[in-house]
Amino acid sequence: MEYYPIKSIKYLLSLLAIPLLVSAGETHALSIEESIHIALENNPSIKIAETKVADGRQSVAQAIGAALPAVNMQGSKIVDEVVRPIDNFLYVPGVVPDPADPITFLMANPTLEFDMTRTYQMDLSVTQPLFTGGKIALGTIMARQGLNLLRSQHEQEMNNLAYNVIQAYMGLLVTKEFLAVAEDGYNTAREFFEISELLYNQGMISKLDLLQAEVQAANLLPQKIKAENGVTMAEAGLRILLDMDEDTELVLLDSMRYTPIEYDLDDLRARALLSRAELQQMEISKSLSSLNVNMARSDFLPSVALSWSYSKFGDEFDTFSDWDESNMLALGFSYNLFSGGARWSKVQQAKIARKQVDYGYDALKDAIMLDVEQNYLALVEAQNNIKSQQKTVMQAEEAARLAKIQYREGAITNLQANQVQISLTAAKANYLQALFSYTLAEAGIKRAVGESLYH
Repeated sequence: MEYYPIKSIKYLLSLLAIPLLVSAGETHALSIEESIHIALENNPSIKIAETKVADGRQSVAQAIGAALPAVNMQGSKIVDEVVRPIDNFLYVPGVVPDPADPITFLMANPTLEFDMTRTYQMDLSVTQPLFTGGKIALGTIMARQGLNLLRSQHEQEMNNLAYNVIQAYMGLLVTKEFLAVAEDGYNTAREFFEISELLYNQGMISKLDLLQAEVQAANLLPQKIKAENGVTMAEAGLRILLDMDEDTELVLLDSMRYTPIEYDLDDLRARALLSRAELQQMEISKSLSSLNVNMARSDFLPSVALSWSYSKFGDEFDTFSDWDESNMLALGFSYNLFSGGARWSKVQQAKIARKQVDYGYDALKDAIMLDVEQNYLALVEAQNNIKSQQKTVMQAEEAARLAKIQYREGAITNLQANQVQISLTAAKANYLQALFSYTLAEAGIKRAVGESLYH
């Protein structure tokens, strides 16, 4: 018989274990903070918002560029040309041209061809707007305000995503807790059934009591399966937000905790008016609407620009230094005297749009105040539920412990024991729901007042 060294056996076992480790998939331990960070990096909506901000920066650059001189250069070469002949008014029939006398040459030809163009020509022009009725300045301000609006929308998008991640993370936590409660209730019901079998065999309970215990355990099995499905769906929702594949096992590091914090509703309202992103965006929109009115009014003002042009032209490319040249400096002025009332209509249209923004701002303030109050009331309600359910769970656990002892001793019926267990399961579920509602309400308050959830 041949023996292998122990080290060799360990090496072979490690090689055999590799496929099992690979097929099992990786495990990713996640905290809420890390989950938010991963979602912000991978979420398509955030990437779209980032590209909009980048596009807004380019709009600002274009607006600034409109105030700078425009420089153009162009060149041309005449490849083929047909010169148009003109009638010679000096033509005299019968005159014989004398090469030495240009006068007779002119008199002897009925038509003449004059080529006033040059084969090569290069032009350089510079135009500097001096006054545009405020269009350039207004356009630059509007572009900067538009960029600020896009940045605020980007931050709001990130905050909303962070809230959704918190909701999905805590939702997965609470469904796992619900599953633990359902499993505990089912296992307890199975334990009561096993005790019932022993008592039935000893003749201490009737067949009906045994069947009731069996039915109770069977009734709790669908709840356990439903809780398992709830965990699966909650995990799938979190995976979508984090853009993670199904092979990665998620291990949640954080847990639901009750840390009571006192909030003042008036203080929350004041903070929301100062920091809420939607109000900041509406303020920018109000500014843009006023600028739009001024932009429409600028059409009633003239435009003035200074331009300079330089040209150099010749027939032979090799004699560039001998080419002829010309330049011109001009001050241009333009003014639209009448446009059929279109300019006045644009001003009125801009004023109407500004009123719409003002009305929208007032409506938004009311909606935000309502949002703050709803989250505050939800937090207070969850706090009260937690306090009451904590005591209820303690009492229900003690009652379940005593009921199990009394049932073994035959002091209570199976129906009474099951009712105590049902009360304990309901108390635990209510406590978990209250804890989940409190956690979400706390995050909702931070979002409602404009506080960042991703920093």
